[in-house]
Amino acid sequence: TDYVTMNEKISKKEDRNMIHKQLKVLVIGTASWDTIIDIDDFPNKAGTYFANARRDVLGGTASGKSLNLHRLGFDVTLLTKLANDDAGYKIQAALESEGINYQYIEDEAATERHTNLMNKNGERISIYTDYGKFGQVFNSTAYEKNIEEADIILLDICEFVKHLFPILEKNKHKIWLDIHDFDGTNPWHQEFIPFANVIFMSSDALEKGEKVQEVVRAIIPNKQFVVCTHGKKGAEYFSPDGKRVFQDIVEQFSPVDSNGAGDAFVSGYLYGIKNGFSVETCMKYATLVSGFTIASPLLHNKDLSVENLEQMYRHYFE
Repeated sequence: TDYVTMNEKISKKEDRNMIHKQLKVLVIGTASWDTIIDIDDFPNKAGTYFANARRDVLGGTASGKSLNLHRLGFDVTLLTKLANDDAGYKIQAALESEGINYQYIEDEAATERHTNLMNKNGERISIYTDYGKFGQVFNSTAYEKNIEEADIILLDICEFVKHLFPILEKNKHKIWLDIHDFDGTNPWHQEFIPFANVIFMSSDALEKGEKVQEVVRAIIPNKQFVVCTHGKKGAEYFSPDGKRVFQDIVEQFSPVDSNGAGDAFVSGYLYGIKNGFSVETCMKYATLVSGFTIASPLLHNKDLSVENLEQMYRHYFE
């Protein structure tokens, strides 16, 4: 079965009971150790400020996808880059506590770390405090078997991924790429786009809907589809033949932390694909998984499970 092209319309009765083989997913990208600081308002001048709370947690976009997919029953492996330092050990402990299968390329400098300021509106300022060694050479062929055997590859834009381009190029048909807040011109993002069959992005860097459509038109040729999330304003699906599907958010989720919402959205969409659901249904599941995550202080919600997700779907959409 070609899972990357499975998005056919099926009846509501069927889509509640469909069972497919467990998808083998390889997530390639960042795992970080993050300090999250909650503050009412972002500082607008130099001075002393008091935080409402602080927590140190597992971060990184690839971590978020792996955690959510694991809770949704996928056979998932995370490939990331870590140093053998305190932050790296904490990340490994966090992944192991959740039962995540992972491999890591040993960074010669440091494990990636972020300090994120979160204001009362859920907006974020992310400061990269440690980001490892750029340009580090490693044996990419050691990971070729995992790449070849995966049914789906979820790819993030990070420096070490570029060293895997020769292998990834042969597997474009099963690569979903997350380009985050692409503004339509950033050469860093553009370098990754040719290696993907599916694109997920956010409109954070795009001020108007017209600009979103312009950027999507530029990147959608030779893609299966593009999904653009708009934060509190919902999300849109675009296909090369002009089909568009808009999905609003589920407002009943009480926001706690927006970190990881986009990664959860991708995970929820893939859950829909795995079960053979329509585009419209996939967008609903994606929205729900994202909602689970923003209602949690972590990259995933410990209450997320297939059973709870299906119960939530029936509550809001049936």
